[in-house]
Amino acid sequence: MSEASRRSRPVDQRRAIVTGGAGFIGSHLVERLLADGHAVLVIDDLSSGTRERVPAGVRLERLDIASDEIDRVVSDWRPDVVFHLAAQASVPLSIQAPLRDLAVNVTGTHRVATAARTAGARRLVFVSSGGAIYGETSRAATESTLPAPTSYYGVHKLAAEGHVGLAGLPYAIARPSNVYGPGQGAGLEGAVVAAFLEQATSTGVLRVHGDGLQTRDFVHVEDVVTALLLLAELGAPSGTWNIASGRSGTILDLAEAVERALGRPLGREFAPARPGDVRHSAASAARLKAIGWRPSISLSSGIGRLVRSIRP
Repeated sequence: MSEASRRSRPVDQRRAIVTGGAGFIGSHLVERLLADGHAVLVIDDLSSGTRERVPAGVRLERLDIASDEIDRVVSDWRPDVVFHLAAQASVPLSIQAPLRDLAVNVTGTHRVATAARTAGARRLVFVSSGGAIYGETSRAATESTLPAPTSYYGVHKLAAEGHVGLAGLPYAIARPSNVYGPGQGAGLEGAVVAAFLEQATSTGVLRVHGDGLQTRDFVHVEDVVTALLLLAELGAPSGTWNIASGRSGTILDLAEAVERALGRPLGREFAPARPGDVRHSAASAARLKAIGWRPSISLSSGIGRLVRSIRP
């Protein structure tokens, strides 16, 4: 960033970095940060995100977070807060290529966290994973529930949390449940809502992995972004925070909700369960609610919005 661009900014304008800001959750976060008056730098290798998601006027650095170039880029921007969302975000891919998952999700997180500290950032917000870290949950997991990951993705996200905690600056670790909403790609981790809507509009047949009785908690991306902004507040305590709606249902329940929103029946095609997937995943967001967060969009309302947005 040039000296001229630094001088052109209001002295009280907060600076933020969003790694993975060209992706699903990250792009929604960038839009909210801009609306709140932040100057934003997006760091993304565009392996799953797209340049079109980055708003005009926002600087994009196309960069692998596992690269040592991250230090220079973060230092140049001098952020107040760093939101770290960039990740290899697929359980099946983590099993197929565990060393790549390790490089991105652990080494990359270490580099981002240390670069944030060196650059003088006052807070780091790391988006981890709820379901992948807790594993099977017979009851809603709290932040003190013993982690039991069943995939390399979950193992590496848990290790990455340790690197964040040891980085030496105030931090918040967010563990969201299954996030859904506008702009989500069907191939992303936990993107069953997006996959069902794509299948409903293309073939009219929903592909269910396993028997469909596995349970999930779905939370809308707008509610997740609200939580991340709350966790980014300077002076907030460091620690780990679940982001969840508190309402779990089966995948078959979700299929029926999609049918209701579309107003027509859909077929079912059952496929083998995916390696590494947990059967029951639920989390409690009581800690986050205690500092003022509440989910505002129900699953039925969120699906209804998505259906209306894709109809001609």
